[in-house]
Amino acid sequence: MRGIVTRSNKKRQWGRGPETMIDKRLIVRLLCVALVAAVMLPFGHVLFPYVSNVLSGTQFQAFEAVISATIGFGLSAIVG
Repeated sequence: MRGIVTRSNKKRQWGRGPETMIDKRLIVRLLCVALVAAVMLPFGHVLFPYVSNVLSGTQFQAFEAVISATIGFGLSAIVG
């Protein structure tokens, strides 16, 4: 799995299996997703009444998803 690194300890604590560590890149991507979602969801609800006569609800949601993904990956590339 990409993003999640596992390593086994020679001493197992409390009977647990291999320790799981989350990669820094994964954390940065999750934070970028949270930031973009926090901005785009309210912005989309404000913008939708102005474009509803041109785009249907599904088309607008698809457009919003593409824009959100583009911004999120761009932000992740800049930060990460």
